[in-house]
Order: sequence, then structure tokens, then C-alpha cells
Amino acid sequence: MTDAELDRLAEIIARALLERPHASDDTGRATTWLPTPVRPMPPARGGEPPSWSGAAQDLGDVAPSRDRDRSPRFRAATADLTRATRAAAAGKGPPVERNAHAPERRLTRQRPANAPAFDVRVGVSNRHIHLSEADARTLFGSGPLSVARLLNQPGQFAAAETVAAHGPKGSLESIRVVGPARTETQLEIALSDAAVLGVAPPVATSGSLADSIGGVTLVGPAGRVELRRGVIVAARHLHLSPTDAKRWGLRDGDRLDVRCGVGARAATLHDVVVRAGVGHATELHLDSDEARAVGVATGDTATVVAWHAAGPAKRPLITERDVVRLAREGARIPANALLTPSARDRASALGILDR
Repeated sequence: MTDAELDRLAEIIARALLERPHASDDTGRATTWLPTPVRPMPPARGGEPPSWSGAAQDLGDVAPSRDRDRSPRFRAATADLTRATRAAAAGKGPPVERNAHAPERRLTRQRPANAPAFDVRVGVSNRHIHLSEADARTLFGSGPLSVARLLNQPGQFAAAETVAAHGPKGSLESIRVVGPARTETQLEIALSDAAVLGVAPPVATSGSLADSIGGVTLVGPAGRVELRRGVIVAARHLHLSPTDAKRWGLRDGDRLDVRCGVGARAATLHDVVVRAGVGHATELHLDSDEARAVGVATGDTATVVAWHAAGPAKRPLITERDVVRLAREGARIPANALLTPSARDRASALGILDR
């Protein structure tokens, strides 16, 4: 048989298989011996969709509705949602609906709902300077600082003396000296003051001068002092008396979230450092820029809304070069420092190692 004849035979056989001339449906149309494929009807939905389906997740946390009462307060943690979905799909855990709206773990621990109000007094700290005894003598002569008024922090006072500070771009006049004298001079200014002087000091807690900068000249009635370091923007902090620290369960170094101000200017300030212990009176210290931003003044109250404990402090790594620098400055090796072997040998030889 030729190829044309084979094609013709295949066509006849196919037609014979597909058509049944003597069969008809209710309408009288010829039917085939193979039923026409029909898409099966979906099963009736009974109750909620299964946990493993995409419909099981409420999307209100992704695109909240305008009805706030129906919107969840917290988004589900992605990792927890993924684990719960996989466990539900494998039949090994609770369905995802039970975990979808669990609050995400936060760095701060919220105060209990029944905790007493934690209100603190606000003290606005304008630019000021703490002087070492040597710098005080250079600027004002040999006499002691004169007490103008006592401050809330025990043992501290605002002196009658003031100094001027000159920077690369401008000057600040009448900077109040705060006594008593300290081991090292520390100039505390706001960021707006730094812009006037033309310097860029770091934000640091009072007394932490490792990263502080210089480049500022102090001018007093008896002389001048060139600061090589000691200029900082003081980090906002909460002084706590030992009694209040114990009552509120806070320790030195803890970090707080504090709600300040009322009305349109109210805001929550984060990362407020706790300074607790003997010699502290309970008071929230903000610099002038921060106080203006949230609309508060000295004597107003603020509320602590959350806090988290201070983590373990990083131990500084001291190299041999650091040892030589510390020796030149007359400083000693920090007690918690990690020393390289060569740094330990050099520090021991120079007699500045306290262990």
C-alpha cells in the first residue's frame, strides 16, 4: 500500500472509532463513544480553609483596613509564621491561625499593664563645661570656683564663672562652668552649638571621652586652654536615685523609651541611658535641642514606657601602640581590656598594668 492509502485507512478507522451513528443524546445529536471531558465541580466549602492554604492567613497585618478595630496590633514574626505554616502542613503543630497575630519579640520589655505610673521630672541641660583643676587655674587664676546656685544632682553646682569657646567657624560666649572640678575637662554642647563652632563631636555619655574630639579653644579672664579632646554631645539620660532605681527595678546602663511632651509635639525618645547609684537624684536630662523638639521645659514630667537591660559591655582590645599612647597620656590600662601578648609585655615594662 502506498503512503496515501495508509493515510486514508487511518482516517477511516479514526472516524469509525469516534462516531457512533446509531447513538444519540436527548437532543438527538450523535454522540461519541468517548465522553466529552467535563471540569469537575469544586467540593463544597465547609468552615474555614485549611491551615496550609494561602487563604488561611489574614492579610490585615500586611494591608491594614481602615477599621482600626479589625486591624491586628502587631504583625506576625516572619520566622514564626513560616515555622507554624510548615508544621501545620505536615500535621505536626497547631494551625497558623493561632500564631498569626502573636506580638513580634522586641528588644524592649513592656511595662506590665498594672504597673504604677513611672513619671520623672525633666531637667533641660544647656551647654556647659566641667573643668579639671589645672584648666580652671589657667582660665580663672588660683582661686576656687564660686558657687552661683546648687543643682539637683547632689554635690554639683552652677559656678558664677563662665568661659568662651572658639571653634573653626564661630564662637559661643558665656558657657556656664559646672563644679566641682573633674579629672578631665569636658565640654557638653548641643548639635546646634556644634554647628556654630564648626565641629562634629560624638554623642556620648558624660565622662566617656574616648571618642570625644578637640579643636576648640577655651578663653577665660586669666588665660586660654586648647582642647585636644573632651568635646561631646551628651547622650540623653535619666539620673536615678538608689531608692527609685530599686523601686522601678532599673540598673545603671539600662536603656529606656521615654514619652515626652503633650499635644502635637509629643514624642517618644528612645535609647535613654540610666545613670543610677549614689550621688544621683531622679531627673531626666535632655539638651536644649531635644527639649525644643518635644516641647518640654525644666520642671515638666515625662513617662517611661519601656526599657531593656544593658547587654554585656564590649571589652576593648589594647595593642602595643595603644599601650604607648596611654603611657604618654599618663593613663592606665582599663581593668576589663583584652591585651595582645606584646601589649601585655610593654604595659608590664612601663608599669601601667594593674594586674
